[in-house]
This record gives sequence, structure tokens and C-alpha cells, in this order.
Amino acid sequence: MKLLQMCVFFLALFITACTPDYQVSDRTEVRVVVDSFVQADQLEELDVLVVLDTSGSMSDNYDDVADGMDILRVDIESLTLDYKFGYITMDPERLSYVGPYDSSSSTIDMLMAPSLLPMTMLEEGFGATYTFLESEEGLEFRRPEADFLLFLISDENEQSAISADLFYDWLHDEFQDVNHDVVAITQLEDSQCGYTYDIGYKYEELVNLYGKAPIDICEEDWSVWLSNSSYLTQLKDFIVLSETDPILESVVVYINQEAIYGWEYIEETNTIRLGITPDYGSIVEVGYNVYID
Repeated sequence: MKLLQMCVFFLALFITACTPDYQVSDRTEVRVVVDSFVQADQLEELDVLVVLDTSGSMSDNYDDVADGMDILRVDIESLTLDYKFGYITMDPERLSYVGPYDSSSSTIDMLMAPSLLPMTMLEEGFGATYTFLESEEGLEFRRPEADFLLFLISDENEQSAISADLFYDWLHDEFQDVNHDVVAITQLEDSQCGYTYDIGYKYEELVNLYGKAPIDICEEDWSVWLSNSSYLTQLKDFIVLSETDPILESVVVYINQEAIYGWEYIEETNTIRLGITPDYGSIVEVGYNVYID
């Protein structure tokens, strides 16, 4: 990391030195930013928890949930057979759980799972996840050595008192010894539904903290997106930069401390596409400069 920071720093000096004396700018100072991630190790064990809004408005989405999870299971089985799925409601006061489903479960079992949950009133995905994982059933479901993938699925905003920042911090503390990821499927501002109420702002805020965007629950067929929605089941070939407006001439990209050059910057998403997919366990670092306002 220090080597990469030094490289970016000296590149910044070079850029500044090459600036003509007659050029006038009030943005001459820059600072160095280094973003990084470690590609997940190859899966050995994976626990998947699906937190499902079972209020009345969600009843026509159960088939999509079932289809999507069965598609995801096929992807997971190409990586490991040591996995299990669990489903819970979003009502901490009437918390219900069905599962676990594993490699011995039939496709029919997986397709029926969402509809076995009872209808509930509250839509508190964060609160329900916390309550379940602290319960006796949750402790039995969760394996301390297994990677963890959380799905939050609702057509309304998260309604508990837990903020996205607080929930994010709790997840990182809770799963600090394993890899974990979160996928949110919710109603977006530009949703195909065309509704302007009950937008899933808190779910969107949470997955943004993971450098991702939520899946639109109003897509005609979002189930296929589930199989590509997590770095735990699909290796990452991109990194979302933590700072906007990078000085493109200063960008350097390293994989396992070796520079690569086939990358591409996507301005709309502030993302570096690596051009290759790093192998399991690879360390990806992107260094760049930004102007100091």
C-alpha cells in the first residue's frame, strides 16, 4: 500500500511540474487516494439468509424470490456444495423462520420456501436480521466459519430505528472473521413501477456502503440478477472509487503489487473496470489524485 501511495505521489509531482507557468487555476493542490479490495477466497462454506417482506403487497413477488434463489443455488453449487439457505420474515415481533435448505433439498423445496412464511405487518429488515441472528434459531443456522450472504427483499422502505450506517457497522463486527455481502431488492426512485412512494432508501444506502446498487423489485424478471449480485458467488472485475472526479492521468492500478494497464474508467458509476478478473484472494489497489477544493 505504501509503495502504491508513493507511486501516485511522485506522479502527482510530475503532473504539477509539467503544468505551464502561464496556466491559471485555483485547483492546483492535489491529494493522494488509494482504494483497494481483496478478492474473496474460493468458497468452502456459505450461509444465505433471505429476509423477506411478507406484507400483503409482496404476495405477487414470492415466485420471483423462489425462482431467483433456485438460480442462485445453481451458481453456488459450481463453487461449493457446503451451503444452506434460510428464510425469515421482516417482523421482529412475529419473527418466523423456514429452513435450512441445502444441497439435499429438491427444487420443489426451494420453490415452496417463500410461501411457507406467514403474512406479517412490520417491514423492518434490519431489525429482523439482528433479532434472528441473536436468537437460538439464528445461532443454530449460522456457522461461525461460513461466509455469509444476506438478501433484503421488500417493496417498501426499511422501517426500524436502525440506520443503514449502524447496521453496516454491526454486520462488519458480526462477520469480521469471514467474508460477507449484502444484496437489496427494493423499489427505486426510477423504478419501472412508476410509484413515487415507499422507496427503499435505507436499503439503497446500505448496499451503496458496499459499493453496489440495489436491484429494482419492479423489473419484469429480476431473478437472473441474483446470480450475479454478490462477489461471494461472482468474482469482482471492478472497483468503485471512494472519491469522485479522479485525475485520470494519475490513476494507477495494481493487482498483487503488479501494475495493469487495460483498465477503463466509467464516469457514470465512478468505477474502474479492471479489464481482467483477478483470481481468488488477489489484492487489488487503485491509486489516484483528486484536486483539493
